[in-house]
Amino acid sequence: MGNPIRALHVHDAAHVGRNLVETARSMDYPWEMTDIPWYYRRSWTGLLKHPAARTKPALWDSTLALQSVRADVVHLHTGGLSTHMRWVRRPWVLHLHGTDIRTRQYEASWRPKLQYGTANASAVLYATPDLLPHVLKLRSDPVYMPITVRLDETPFWSPVTDRVIFASRWEKIKGAPEQLDTARRIKAERPGAELLGIDWGDQTEEARAAGVTLVPKMSRDDYRTWLASASAVVGQMTDIYATSELEALAAGVPVVSSADHNWYPELSHLCGRTPADVAAAAVRVLEDPRQASRRQDGPGYIAKVHDAGVGVRTLLALYSTLTGGDQG
Repeated sequence: MGNPIRALHVHDAAHVGRNLVETARSMDYPWEMTDIPWYYRRSWTGLLKHPAARTKPALWDSTLALQSVRADVVHLHTGGLSTHMRWVRRPWVLHLHGTDIRTRQYEASWRPKLQYGTANASAVLYATPDLLPHVLKLRSDPVYMPITVRLDETPFWSPVTDRVIFASRWEKIKGAPEQLDTARRIKAERPGAELLGIDWGDQTEEARAAGVTLVPKMSRDDYRTWLASASAVVGQMTDIYATSELEALAAGVPVVSSADHNWYPELSHLCGRTPADVAAAAVRVLEDPRQASRRQDGPGYIAKVHDAGVGVRTLLALYSTLTGGDQG
């Protein structure tokens, strides 16, 4: 293996960082993971409130600096934490995952953090295609790094007849109005279908009224197993596939959504982009889910584009360029 590059990943966003580190370690690469410490997350009160507010950032910054001494490259997930990279050993990589760059860069309290990170990182990555115009406002040379999932940890697909799962929370940012329209159309076309969703978001009551049975939020493993019980998954009604849709595709569940086909050319899409298209496709899938699964070949697509092993190899090439080191 030569002298493999040692990477320190800081924080975890949508489990991407941990997926990458665990996969790299299974491939015998010396990658490590560290997260926001408990004392930084805690909301201090009473006599300790003001001393903690002054000292906890410096304490975490110095801890990260010491940890970075043992690494060849530091990889930060989430732009809002960028200022904590001030003392780490260079090079360091900033990985933007969504809300941090899509919305928070336009908020006065967050913008300086994003500006610092994009200006000082050795490389800037972004996780979904829709983020590019937002990143370009702050950095001219970002690199697209598709969201990664663990294909080797995917639960077995065991579809329940006529079960349709809505994978996303019921909020406008996830396309909730279009999800509600889709749910109503599926219910009207196939009254016996079981529509399920997560009890999460500010439009949950509207989801219930549309005929969706909502279940409590659950652990990541339970959530993936739940997705794998669907005959069809309706993804968020936006332009992109996020982690939930990719986890469903990895299991082989047929996924229908309004995602922009041009951004995912390697995937066989089962529908058009309107609620009417998505609802009609969901109903067609329910007629023969396994045939739809074979046609879409979600696992094959994930293996080529979004598997954590692909992500590790992509990062090794980037790290090697930044450090002048041996990929191993």
